[in-house]
Amino acid sequence: MNRRMPRQGPTIVRRARVEDWLERFKSAPVRFLTAPPGFGKTMALLDYLRHRAANGYYCALTAGATREVVWSELAGALEEDRGWTSQEDLLRALGERAPLELAIDCAGVPSADGIAAILRLVEEVPEGVSLLIACRSRAAFRVRELVSRGLASLCDAERLAFSADEIRHLAETCRVRFAHGDVVRLLEQTEGWPLVASGAISKAAEDNCSLHEAFGNWRTRRGHFLNEFIAAVLTDAPEEHATLVYKLMAGSQLDDLQQLQALEEQGLFVTHTADGYRALRALSRSNLYRRYASALPASPMQVRLFGWFEAEIEGRPIPWVRRRDREIFQYVALKPGGIASRGELGEAFWPGVEKHLVAQSLRTACSNIRKAIAHLVGFDQVDTYFRTGPSDVSIDPDNVVVDVKSFIAHANDGDEQYDHGEMEAALVHYGLAEALHTGSLLIGHGSGSWVTLHAASLEQRHLTILERLAEISADRQRVPWSDGRFAAGA
Repeated sequence: MNRRMPRQGPTIVRRARVEDWLERFKSAPVRFLTAPPGFGKTMALLDYLRHRAANGYYCALTAGATREVVWSELAGALEEDRGWTSQEDLLRALGERAPLELAIDCAGVPSADGIAAILRLVEEVPEGVSLLIACRSRAAFRVRELVSRGLASLCDAERLAFSADEIRHLAETCRVRFAHGDVVRLLEQTEGWPLVASGAISKAAEDNCSLHEAFGNWRTRRGHFLNEFIAAVLTDAPEEHATLVYKLMAGSQLDDLQQLQALEEQGLFVTHTADGYRALRALSRSNLYRRYASALPASPMQVRLFGWFEAEIEGRPIPWVRRRDREIFQYVALKPGGIASRGELGEAFWPGVEKHLVAQSLRTACSNIRKAIAHLVGFDQVDTYFRTGPSDVSIDPDNVVVDVKSFIAHANDGDEQYDHGEMEAALVHYGLAEALHTGSLLIGHGSGSWVTLHAASLEQRHLTILERLAEISADRQRVPWSDGRFAAGA
């Protein structure tokens, strides 16, 4: 890890879902993170480099960076004191340092020759070097073309946006009161825009509001911060684009599809959905698109894997057909992303059995799981909780709340704060993790080496948490601590 990595302040949530995506596509020559400002691109890069990259380097570029500035900043990031005066010098140095992952974080759009230098690097990147490029403008970096040619993978605003699961985790951490419907409501209001969602939750914590009140409270008391943020972004945007964004902020509607498309391609606070192009909802006070009022969200399934297994919806337990069906559901629920391949499930539950028999048995088990859930919510709602695909089986983390996953998320966040010396923030996360640990994993589970492996790992994690809670508590008795809370995602 290079020493020029900027120091991050205390954070509340690590974007594990985004980190997983970045790791999954690290074989691509370049991974683009392209979204409007405030979608957490920089934080995603830094967290990935810190936690997943074996040999990672970070370079930040300012708006209008020229070719020479690009070379100079990359030389600094790679700790090359002599600097470079040509693209060939850059390519040679990268090849000598391979394997490595190089993150280029564009706060604004570089100059034309700066972009040309970066695009040439994409085309000629040495073997063993993988690029990560964060930018707001898809058009400037020809992202669509590079993706279509197979040279790039794209992590866009939809993937970078907070999910309901992440909003719930953030609200838990800030100790903001909420019901499941409040999570869905805030997700609709903010569209998961991390800058806005985390700001609303942090402000709710400061003012002791519930999540139901969070967005309105933040818009009233901190809305001018968003306006100032957008104005700062627009200082280096073309005048015609800045004028259009200001019209959207004032509540005007743009009927010109090409204008909206141009703003979206430049990352200027316009999103593309199945309904077409439109401004992000939080951009204007007068245009909140309150579609959440038209449909009630699905009630979450609560799954307890610590202690005796429980899975219920609105207090009603899932009526499992067979023990094997229940165990397969438990296995999938324990997976970090809530997804398991059919091949993996076959090896875990039917080792050594012929493939066609495994496939038939798994189909039966999945059908039984769906029937059990449908008994409570109807078949039209089953996919809200449990899905089967041609190659995998998954649960929806937005609607299936698993105690072990919440425990691990808070433990991970606590570890990060502890490593950064942010003991007060670590104490919050470790305390929340400890409250979730209500016993050993799946007490009474009859079989499965996978349970034993998970149980040992979780018990060791719990022991570490207890040790650190004791250590921090002892330190607090000697040193006065502040009671500040911190949020991230902007």
